[in-house]
Amino acid sequence: MAAIPAMTGTILPDGVETELKLALDAKALAALLADDAFFPPDAKVQKQVSTYFDTPGAALKKAGLTLRVRRIGERRVQTLKAASGKAASLFVRTEWEHEILGDVPEVDGLVRMFGSALDGTDMESLHPVFATHVNRVRAEHVHDGSRIELVADKGMIRAGSRRTTICEVELELLEGDRRALFALARTISARVPVRLGVSSKSDRGQALLAEDAERMSKADPIWLSRDMSAADTFAAIVAACIHHYRVNEDLLLASADVEAVHQCRVALRRLRSALSIFQHCLDPASDHFRRELEWISGQLGAVRNVDVMIPRIDGQQALRTLRRARKHRQAALVAALDSARMRNLLLDLVEYSVEGEWRRGEIAMEPAGDFARQALDRLRRRMKRRGRHFRKMAEQDRHRLRIAGKKLRYAAEFFTALFRGRKAGRRREDLLSALEELQTGLGELNDMAVGRALLVELGIADADTLLPSASSRHVKKLLDRAADCHESLIDAKRFWR
Repeated sequence: MAAIPAMTGTILPDGVETELKLALDAKALAALLADDAFFPPDAKVQKQVSTYFDTPGAALKKAGLTLRVRRIGERRVQTLKAASGKAASLFVRTEWEHEILGDVPEVDGLVRMFGSALDGTDMESLHPVFATHVNRVRAEHVHDGSRIELVADKGMIRAGSRRTTICEVELELLEGDRRALFALARTISARVPVRLGVSSKSDRGQALLAEDAERMSKADPIWLSRDMSAADTFAAIVAACIHHYRVNEDLLLASADVEAVHQCRVALRRLRSALSIFQHCLDPASDHFRRELEWISGQLGAVRNVDVMIPRIDGQQALRTLRRARKHRQAALVAALDSARMRNLLLDLVEYSVEGEWRRGEIAMEPAGDFARQALDRLRRRMKRRGRHFRKMAEQDRHRLRIAGKKLRYAAEFFTALFRGRKAGRRREDLLSALEELQTGLGELNDMAVGRALLVELGIADADTLLPSASSRHVKKLLDRAADCHESLIDAKRFWR
């Protein structure tokens, strides 16, 4: 971050801010602040109040911009940030800062710089939307030859009458290699338990403003551009999947929410699919991440399998058994999520995606569009091959087809932004619609198979009575519908060609 000019003037770009964010609880933050290895005894606490502004129609948010005025003692600092896509702890943002005289933004420079993005917007209508009140402690570290500013923030976000706490650590690269950020983060993680922070204060303020800070979140569209490489595309997809996972993990840990469990599982399934889709440009180190993601996905799946069955069962004794199982499995899941193994897994995966040696390979440097076309063609061929003789398939083969369908669906969603236009959009929707219907039928068949196995595992007798939908007539109906969907899928035109 460049120095702030001493007087009001023209806004100039300060450059790119590269920051790693870590979330922790108040006890861990206090222990970190008390450790001289991270914060010297004479480190001063700085009180900051940052007010975020937008128009009544949220024009800045829609344009991907964040505008704030920060009060630091008698000083007032205006900051504008622009970001692309969701971040997975590693925030890389273009930032403009300058000192102003008052508590409201100076808009003339903003209109000059971002007129096209804000076309038709009345910048005079800017008003406060939320504010952060933070006690900030700073320290500078030299780690592996790189200069890093370590910042500890504790405070609160306020949006009207709504409140949420801030307790986080930020590592900003001042000079040197981004890998030093991850090295220092691991040193911190060895001292106190931390998790990747994937939401900026602005993101959290917007969620609080919309009153959805404590709701499960589905996957967001992934920002990609055609001039990206395959490697950068993979990194963007990993970032989006981890963001999807982490916002739901916080809700899961706070409330054991059924839908949060489901979305965490979906996020990791998408992440595992990304590793599979990009396996041709990754190196053997990616095998470790596949194994570890399979481990934690199994923990999530054990809880999710019970959650799926509880609404389907009428017997009171069976329900009591299922709820006891849910409680025990949830406790095991939380222990796994709280482990250093899981917390470090995500940190390692983010670093691997943005700094791994595999990025120097020939395939990794391919244009994103070329790589995506080949990947989608390959996945479509696999779906066609595995779907032959559909109605005569064994249960295990249907499961393999279902997994192949998920990968094709996720790939189509991952690469959406690379293939624009009305025709491509129409074809993509046709493909995704056929895939969704196929997955619905195969998913119900899989749920019944998993459900029967679960009832047997828990010692619940008479599974066929408790699962009446498992009749041969219903199974045949599901298979017929899935077979028709598979044919429609294969007939659907490719949106990427």
